Amino acid sequence: MRQLVLVLQFGLTTILSAAAAQEAGHHHHHHHHGHQMHMDENGMVMHANESDLPKDCDTLSEEIAFEVRAGVKYAEPGYTFGYSEYEFRVPPCAKLTVTFVNDDNVRHQWMVHGLPKYLYPQGMFHMEANGGKSVTGAFIVPSDETNYLVHCDMAQHMEKGLKAQLVVGSGIQSLPNIPTISIDTSDDRYRQRSN
Repeated sequence: MRQLVLVLQFGLTTILSAAAAQEAGHHHHHHHHGHQMHMDENGMVMHANESDLPKDCDTLSEEIAFEVRAGVKYAEPGYTFGYSEYEFRVPPCAKLTVTFVNDDNVRHQWMVHGLPKYLYPQGMFHMEANGGKSVTGAFIVPSDETNYLVHCDMAQHMEKGLKAQLVVGSGIQSLPNIPTISIDTSDDRYRQRSN
């Protein structure tokens, strides 16, 4: 009985502390081990970058805003989920403001991998939208003319169709297994940047 009372007291203390933090206005900006993260009832944006230029960019080439949606209604034949677009073409050194809309009732993500690690921890920009919600975030691509992997990291979502590519400049040969873009192969490995 004493253990139950202690557990209930701890739970109540935790709830009251969270409520006090929310009332104080601290619920919108969370930092997770030094990672820049914004989280609210709609979802999360991690490693957003509104203004820090990559080392190889003297200035922004362009500011681009677009919306991408995720859900079962965008799935290509043979897949469960899909994005409304599977390829995004942008110029080098562009600032991208992405609104990610989740049309399903489960969480989905729009993550870009392989970005410079000195600017983006783990080399990624990450957005996650709760079911029926949307999030918006911005990041700046470097001058490398290459293709970056975009995908959902929820269990099995990438394999079930949530995979795309971000092509900077002229890019390189299309990444493998991108629905509507490239040929399906058994090789699903992607080149990772070393910096």
